[in-house]
Amino acid sequence: MSFHHASTQAGFAVVEALVALLLAAVAVAGLTTGAAAAVRHVRLAHERGVALGLATDRLEALRAGPRDMGRDEIETAGTHYVRTWTSEGGRGMSVHLQVEVGWPDGHVGLESGVYP
Repeated sequence: MSFHHASTQAGFAVVEALVALLLAAVAVAGLTTGAAAAVRHVRLAHERGVALGLATDRLEALRAGPRDMGRDEIETAGTHYVRTWTSEGGRGMSVHLQVEVGWPDGHVGLESGVYP
């Protein structure tokens, strides 16, 4: 009779171990998914910061002059950025400056006005 009782306890121990393993696997999968999302968001934030810096640099250069229209392409840390800028107005009136920077995962635009 004690033999039957011992095998039943061993069966419960195996089931408990399998349930614990399943819960651990679900927890690890959740943590892995969260870590991957965090890495993706950090990369996007870095790219957006670089794009904002590129847009700000061009906008400051346009404020200083000359205020022409143009486009250039910049490769930084493996990301390809395309920067375009326009200038409208002038001749005694305020000048509207616009800079846009695009990359495969996003887009940043800045606008400003300057007086001649």
